[in-house]
This record gives sequence, C-alpha cells and structure tokens, in this order.
Amino acid sequence: MYQPIVDLHDGTLVAVEALSRGAPGPQESAAALFAAGRAAGTLADLDEACLRSALQGAAQSSAAVTLFVNVEPATLSALGPRRLTALADAVAEHVRVVVEVTERDLLERAAEVVRGVQVLRDLGWGVALDDAGAEPKGLALMPFLRPDVIKLDLALVRGHTTLLTAAVVNAVRAEAERSGAILLAEGIESEQHLDRALSMGARLGQGWMFGRPGPLPTDGMSALSVPSARARGAGPVEVPRTPFAVLAATSAAQRAAEPLVASMTRQLERQALLLDEQTVVLANFQNAQAMTPATRRRYESLASLSALTAVTGAGMPDEPAPGVHGTALEADDPLTGQWVVIIVSPHFAAALVARDVTSRDDDGGDRPTGPDAQPGRRLEYLLTYDRQRVLDAAGLMLQRVRPTSGAPAAPSPVARGTPAQDAVRVPPADLPDLLLRAIATASNGIVIADALLPDVPLVYANAAFLDLTGYSEEEVLGRNCRFLQGPATDPSQVQPIRRRILAGRGVHAVLLNYRRDGSTFWNELHISPVTNPAGEITHFIGNQLDVTSRIERERRTAYLAHHDELTMLPNRSHILEHLQLELRRARRSGTCVAALMVDLDDFKEINDRFGHAAGDSALTWAARRLRSAVRAGDLLGRLGGDEFLVVLAGLPPGGRREGPARGPSAEETVRRVREHLHAALDAPFELPDATVRLRASSGAALFPLDAGEAAELIARADAAMYRHKTGSRQQASPDR
Repeated sequence: MYQPIVDLHDGTLVAVEALSRGAPGPQESAAALFAAGRAAGTLADLDEACLRSALQGAAQSSAAVTLFVNVEPATLSALGPRRLTALADAVAEHVRVVVEVTERDLLERAAEVVRGVQVLRDLGWGVALDDAGAEPKGLALMPFLRPDVIKLDLALVRGHTTLLTAAVVNAVRAEAERSGAILLAEGIESEQHLDRALSMGARLGQGWMFGRPGPLPTDGMSALSVPSARARGAGPVEVPRTPFAVLAATSAAQRAAEPLVASMTRQLERQALLLDEQTVVLANFQNAQAMTPATRRRYESLASLSALTAVTGAGMPDEPAPGVHGTALEADDPLTGQWVVIIVSPHFAAALVARDVTSRDDDGGDRPTGPDAQPGRRLEYLLTYDRQRVLDAAGLMLQRVRPTSGAPAAPSPVARGTPAQDAVRVPPADLPDLLLRAIATASNGIVIADALLPDVPLVYANAAFLDLTGYSEEEVLGRNCRFLQGPATDPSQVQPIRRRILAGRGVHAVLLNYRRDGSTFWNELHISPVTNPAGEITHFIGNQLDVTSRIERERRTAYLAHHDELTMLPNRSHILEHLQLELRRARRSGTCVAALMVDLDDFKEINDRFGHAAGDSALTWAARRLRSAVRAGDLLGRLGGDEFLVVLAGLPPGGRREGPARGPSAEETVRRVREHLHAALDAPFELPDATVRLRASSGAALFPLDAGEAAELIARADAAMYRHKTGSRQQASPDR
C-alpha cells in the first residue's frame, strides 16, 4: 500500500510512502507482521521482501515517482552491500528511492547503522530519519546520519506543547538549517495539525487529511528531488584514518605539558555534563589502565546524562563504567596512539585530540603507551569547535564502536482492564501511612525536599540519614542538602546535579560528602522528582548510600595495578613502562639513561632463621632506606623477591667518554648513586629477637652504550649485579 506525501504549501503530490501489510488475519498490521518476523529470526528477510515489493510496485508507474520505504536499523547492516546492490539494480530509472531509518535501536548499533547509511548513499538512494522525537535520545545520531529528510513523529503534531517538544523541534530545526535537510510531518488529520506542522518548519506532510494508504497514486505527481547529503556538501567522501589527522589537515598542532591537556579534557567532559540528553560523548584512551576510578565515575555520570557515551582503547572492556559502551581496539589500530575526547549535541560540538610528541604520523613512528600522567610528558594537541570537523573526527570514532551486547528487555505487559492499584494489594487509603513507615525504617538514608519552597529545603529525613551524617533532625530540616558538601567536594559533579534538579530531571551521582564531625564519606545519591496530578513537581526524594568502602577498594585496586603491595614501590610493569618512556625521551634529546639493579644478599637466611614475617619487615625497611637515597626525579621500584631497580634519567650524553665536561659524567653519577644506596643499607635492622645487617649487590647498565631497549638494559644491569655479587663472595671467602 502507498500513502501520499504532499507539499504543505500548495498541496501538490510529491512522493509516496510504501506501507507493508500482511495477509488478512492476526499478522495483517505492520506491527504484528514485524513482531512475528523478529520472533522467528527472519527480520532481515522480511525487510528485504517488503522493500522489493515496494520497488516493484513503484516501477508500475508510467511517470517519475519518489518512493519512501522503511528499513529497520537492526537489519540495515544485516542486508549488507551485496543484497542492497541487488535491490538497487532492480529499481526502475524513473523511481527515486528514499530509505527511512527509524530511531529504534540507533544507539545500540550506532556504528553499523552509520555504515549502512553510507552504503545507501553509495547506491544513490536518499536517507530519511523516521519518527524523529519518538525517542529524543535517538536524535543524538542525527548529525552522523546526515538525513536528507527528517520526519517529525506524529506525537509532535498531535500532542500538547511541552519543553520536551520544544527541545526536539529545536534540535531538528538546527540540523535542518545546517544541513539543508527537508522536514516532513506525519499524522496530519486536521487543520489544527496542519498549522502545528507548518509552525514547526515542516515543508512536507502526510496523513489522512491528504489521503489514506491504498494503490499507488501517481496522477499529477511532481516528483520530489531530494538532494543527497554529499551533494549538500556534508563532508568529504574520503577522510583520514584518525581524528588527529582530520584536525591536523587544516590546523597546526600546539605543544603542551600533560597537565594542561588533561585539564582541557576534563573541562570538555564537564561541558558535556551541562548539555542535554541528545549528547554523544566519544573518547579514546591509549590504554584501559587510564580509566582510573575517578575517570570511571566521571564517565558513569556522562553516560547517565547523555544519549551515548562510548570509549575505545587498547584492552578496553565492554562496559568500563555503568552505561558506558567500551570497545577494545586492535593492536595495530593507529587510534591507540591518540588521546581523544569528542562532544556532539544539537547545539554544541567540540573535539580535543592529542598524541605524544614522539608520534610522527598516523601510519608509523613511535606512539605513546598510555595516557597516565608522567612528569615532564609533553603532547601535541588540536582543539576545535568547528562542527563539521568535529563530526568528521567523531565519525571515525563511531566506526570503531561495537554494538551493545543486547537490547534492553521490554517491559512486562500489564493485563488490560486491571487497575494499576490492584497490583499493590493494599487499600489506597492505607498506602500513605505504609509508605512513611517503610521509608522511616529503610536502611538507606532517605530525605524529602519541598520543590515549591525557596532553596528546596528538606522537610523529612529518616533515621538512616541522620545516622549516616551525624546530624539531628532539628539541624537538618529546613536546610538545603548542600550542607553535606565541603572543600573536597567536586564542583564539576555538583553543578550538573543542580542543573538537572532545576530542569526537573532525576539524578544519579557519587559525591564526596561531609558528616557533622567533619569526616568524609562517598555518597551514592539518587534524586527523583515527585509530581502532582497536574504534572507539577512538588517534591524531590533523595536516596543516599555510603559507598566509601567500594570507592576505596577501587582506588586500592587501581593503585596496586602499578605498585607492589608489600613495599608500595612501583612494580615491574610500572618500572618497565617508565623505563620505556625515558628511553624514548633519551633518543630525542641524546641523553643517557641508566638501569641500576640492587639485590639483597643472603636474604633467604632471614626468612629461614626468623620467618617470612621478619623477611617482609626487612624488605619494607630496605625499601624505605633505598627510597631515601634515590635522587629526586629518579624512580625506584621492586622487580620482585629481593630485587630492586633504580631508573636514572637525563644523564649527560657520552657514557664513559673521557674529557672536560661540566658536572659529573653519566658513569660517575651512577657510581655515586650506587654508593648512596649501599650506605643507606649499611645500618642495623632491628628484629624482635635479633639485630641484623643487610648487605646488597648492585650493577648498572647505560643506554645507549650497553643496550638500546628496556629489556636488554635490565638484563645487562642484572648481569653486572651478578658479577658484583660473585666478586663480593670471593673476597669474603679467599680460600675458595
């Protein structure tokens, strides 16, 4: 069946939409037909059959016709280029095809849908975003799809004007103004609907006012010419491989220390928290270890406020934080060498991309190992608010985002004709008293604030909240809940909460709060608005839970990923990462780096004579003594067992070359550090039942004189240390 689409200004028939129907019976309606196809796992085949039928029917027209057809987002990629091309080859020359992609599942399969839309464009077909506004979050992908036509959902035309309606219309109008897309209003059945559609900027319309579905109407059609996004200059056909290359094509990169780039990144993340739910946040971490507990909390907040928050990176898990879509990159993906954060909303766009100054280009050269802060680390970065450049960079990121593991479960159906209150099994008159008694005895801290009074003061607090915070009821009631905040509470977390409350939206956040005695606790906070029958917000309910132990556990886990649990020194992986970074710097600057190995002699005897607890005490004592002897800026770590390693960076070039020079040579510096380390250990160590002295052997190797890579440098230092140990034993036992 086909339904007319007309020009709203003069009523001219300009296109038709193909509407699929099943055979008479329970599957006659499109909803029932496609539900059955989805249940049977044949949705893609059903879509293809409907599309082929619509194209064949339109081909019967003797005049030019513009045909709108529907395709489910989940099956757009399933059809694939081959099957779509076969359909395109069968299209009559006088039929112009516009494929409608609905908002359903867009965010769950964003990358696949964007790629599928590109295939449609390559076939010469137009693209329409269907049901715009039915799911406001789906509008977030509108800039990436670059639709030729945007179809306003019938609820916008028929419903009451609300702030949500205005937000949808504003976003759609902004996109149409930027891209030249045509607005089409659905469901027009009366003059009132028509006036509303025109006021929203619609140029085209369809609905029973202009004709019901039926045979193909072509008499008097003035076929609509839909300019493709490519023809409208929506962006280059070929784009560079990485976001850095996109921005570097038209701007010169700036160099800065890592703290500045990190602060700029957090500022953009903070900006995204202040935007609406149609926002897309895309970020790339050079490795998953950069997702620290604090970063995960920030991105969990972003995910709760945005339409899509997706992160990529080497080793990135599928859900690095609740609600965040994670994608692990392949080892050879050039994006692994870049630090990226991109924000796109209907009225805001920004992109910050950076890479270590060692990176040469997108196809080769040294790349950074991760975005962890390093003293002296320098990056080259680009920042832009140019929307088209941001979208080009974001498109490359979105292509890498894998689909979510599954669509959210559908809500359980409610039996028709059963009143909602019947399910409660409690007489309505008793319900308020029951709820108050339940809240009063709840284990979570619960408060109620009056939204109609100035400053939204608390009017109720249960016993759990008073126990949690240490305040009395008299000290709490009548005050805004911000009294729980203190000097260390993060303002960037507080500001979005205030904005969401002012907008009448729910809140989920984790904040550092203060008790009455000044002690702190991490508060997992849920705030929900309560409305009266007229829809006016009258109160807010806050549900609070002390999650301090969870946050501290996350912090400790992140810390122990890079530190030895016994001595709290950097562990082997941290040492190797640091040494590799210093070697890259040394290659650029021409300086030397030394790896100095220290091994405790006869340590096994302490374990054997006094026990492993005494051995652990000896190791922690040795770690403190060695740390006190290491120069500022050098790194001391524990490789394992009784072996320690010191990385000495920034040493004078030339290694052991002789001649006049300012200051000590690299070899002389290493010798002095070794002396300090041995002297630091030359002190008695007190055990409960004995006093012992620890002796050590040491050895060093210099880059580039002794080795050119981290592993080889450590091996050379280990060999030198072993020679020192052997020599010391021979001196101690000359009769050997």
